[in-house]
Amino acid sequence: MTLKLVGVGGLGLMLSPAAKHLQSGSPARFLRIHDRGTRDARRDTCREAWKNHGAELVPDLASLIGDGDFDGVVVCAGKNGDDLDILRSLLAIISRSCSKPPFILHLSTVSTRFVEAATAALSTSGISYVNYPLTGGPAGAEAGTMLILASGDPDLYAKLEPTLQTIGRPKFFSERNAAGAEVKLIGQLMVFNGLMGISSAAALKSACFQESLSGEAQADFFDFLNGGAGGTRQWDVALSKGIRDNIWDQGFMLQHAVVDAIYAAELVRERSVSTLAVLPMITTALAFAYLLRKHPDQPLATHALVRELTAGQAPDLDAFLGERLAFSAPGRSLEMAIEALPPRVRDSVLLDVSEESFQADL
Repeated sequence: MTLKLVGVGGLGLMLSPAAKHLQSGSPARFLRIHDRGTRDARRDTCREAWKNHGAELVPDLASLIGDGDFDGVVVCAGKNGDDLDILRSLLAIISRSCSKPPFILHLSTVSTRFVEAATAALSTSGISYVNYPLTGGPAGAEAGTMLILASGDPDLYAKLEPTLQTIGRPKFFSERNAAGAEVKLIGQLMVFNGLMGISSAAALKSACFQESLSGEAQADFFDFLNGGAGGTRQWDVALSKGIRDNIWDQGFMLQHAVVDAIYAAELVRERSVSTLAVLPMITTALAFAYLLRKHPDQPLATHALVRELTAGQAPDLDAFLGERLAFSAPGRSLEMAIEALPPRVRDSVLLDVSEESFQADL
């Protein structure tokens, strides 16, 4: 049986490649894709891909749900603050329009508290909800190799698995619905600690050898040293773009990464893991917030952090951190990291989510 789906976020970097992966005869087909109307060359290409797939582009969520004759809604949009509004609106429309509630497959990276609240809220309306975060970036989505971190209802996973295998590499972790979100944030600890390690090493290499931060010689050095015991994929997928090619605006973009770092820090605190594990995530979030404030109109990826670690730039960063980072008060430090964010990014964080948060539009 071919699953009939509708999608929110289908013009984004992570879900849009599904238009080409799910060809005729695939285990799923998208009937409609929500289109907010933003025009640029990349999104126009995505629109053509969805039209070739056979999907209709619709301007609002009510049109997306239509008569309710489909199996599931796929949402791959933003963070807590973005997706709460989307799921709350979908819940209200589905409750009015669908005689048989569809499932909701949520592919965004959100906090574990969000997943738990959404599960409780949607289940009261008979909607099966699962959160399967994605990891592997746009390149993985294009290649169909991104990891899909699944958990929750095992029967729904079994129904979705053929589709997931077509667009990526799924793995089921637990019947606890928040387990997929936990796994994504566990992975972010590895990402951000690896990034901080290789960035610190690059800044120190520049200082010790009195050399520029970027250049082919520096890239060759870390190609070699990264093969040792301290090696990290953050050299290959992130920092090498800046060091070798002076590219700082491609990769894991700061406005998304800083929220993930905050969610990871909050999860570590909630699970009572040592402050030693919390502080690197808070420091990372603060450093990303500093970059967003320093370069408000310049799109930057996470590896741009390395430029702030050099001797000439470090005093300003250190002063920013010194005003906000305290080993004895990690909760307050995390609050100050959120307060330091630009308003749009700050609003997307939204740590305080409960079951009641989803009920306002009903």
